[in-house]
Amino acid sequence: MTPLLLERLQTVAENLKSAGTLRPKDVLNFATMVWSLPKAPADRPQPTTPGQVALTMLTRMHMSYQPETDSVRAAPREPVSYASFAEPTVALFVDAPEHLSGVSLTLQSWAEEAKRLGKPFYLHMAGTESGIPGAKSFPKVGTFRLSSYEGLEIPVPDVKAVTDFMRGHPFDIAHLSTPGPMGLLGMRLARDRGAPVCGTYHTDFPRYVRDLTQSRELEEATWAFMCWFYGQMDLVAVPSRSTGEDLVAHGLDPDRIRVVGRGVEQSTFSPARRDEALRREWGAEPDTPVLLYVGRVSKEKNLPLLADAFLDLHRRGNPARLVIVGDGPYRAEMEARLAGTPALFTGLKHGADLSAAFASADLFVFPSVTDTFGRVIIEAQASGLPVLVSDQGGPRDAILPEQTGRIVTGLSPETFVRETEALLRDRPRLRQWSAAARRHAEAYTPEASFNAFWDLHRNFTRTQEPCLSVSIRG
Repeated sequence: MTPLLLERLQTVAENLKSAGTLRPKDVLNFATMVWSLPKAPADRPQPTTPGQVALTMLTRMHMSYQPETDSVRAAPREPVSYASFAEPTVALFVDAPEHLSGVSLTLQSWAEEAKRLGKPFYLHMAGTESGIPGAKSFPKVGTFRLSSYEGLEIPVPDVKAVTDFMRGHPFDIAHLSTPGPMGLLGMRLARDRGAPVCGTYHTDFPRYVRDLTQSRELEEATWAFMCWFYGQMDLVAVPSRSTGEDLVAHGLDPDRIRVVGRGVEQSTFSPARRDEALRREWGAEPDTPVLLYVGRVSKEKNLPLLADAFLDLHRRGNPARLVIVGDGPYRAEMEARLAGTPALFTGLKHGADLSAAFASADLFVFPSVTDTFGRVIIEAQASGLPVLVSDQGGPRDAILPEQTGRIVTGLSPETFVRETEALLRDRPRLRQWSAAARRHAEAYTPEASFNAFWDLHRNFTRTQEPCLSVSIRG
């Protein structure tokens, strides 16, 4: 028996032990969810359908399932007639939005704009109640967890509760925001109604899987599932052109892909929020450069590279300070690695505190190669911060190269240090880029983002074919 086979058998044994918590009604609930979904192409060698992917994960990833002790059925809203709406009714289905912070903020923004404009846009999720306008949270029958992604909990909805509710709440278009249980259920409900299906590719799950498991095989299996899932859709929204090109490179039809950007509140993120008292708390004098990172503190954000780069920067005698805003599974290890350097970990910040942190730094550093856009890139630029990003992923599409930020080619600790030092030495350039960054970010408003999102559905229902001018082609 080879070591690889032995490892997989051990993984299966541990997962089967965990599966002992599955009740017959859990198995029936999942089977009902996926029973009528499209089958995988016969000529595709990689696992594609939910069942095939689950079998692959069973042998390669450690999973656990926790059933709910009492699945209390939430009282449904009264059936509503949408006949008075001149716009299409859009039902969006999403998994665990509160965990995916960037996704959650985007959905919150779209829902608030829909409410302000009176658009029939409704979110559907499982688990805890959400403060997002127009959201409906269904009871969950259990929760999946992956040991390789600490903190990620995927609620499994009560299929009958969702199905019964949707019978009294018809919709014109389903929009699937994530490829988990709620997304799969939304696809099934739409197909049962004969309704068009749109979706958003928010998160680069295949590369997350690669970085967290170090398994190319699992990465390819995840890509196969993503292509199957998004390949069922009439239109797919992506947050950046680079992300769209990535999907096309993996087999999706470019004519079905549309770029729908993100928006931030311009008054919330502004250079006017700069706080010299906060800088002093960070130990920064007026002429001390401050590097800032905001986001999940985890390895898939490429933060080990940032830690190595800052250590090198510190050894070179550079006086720059590094401020890390956020939390996550890599925080303790990163703090230990940077002990003895002028690196400060603030934990999570929100509201005015977050705005002040953005505006009080001098350069935003974002080494991630897995982000499909990076909402924080726009928040930083709106705050007057030039940005340093990698040459991979969506963040490079959110800046104007050599005008509001710089793209680090051949990303490594050495190249990151080199470009950081070059920018910190050129204060006139940083001031020029700061003003340009603010002007550039002013185009990324919540209104513009929602209008692009809504046009995706409005134009589709009018023509019954893709007709938006902003596609991945050209």
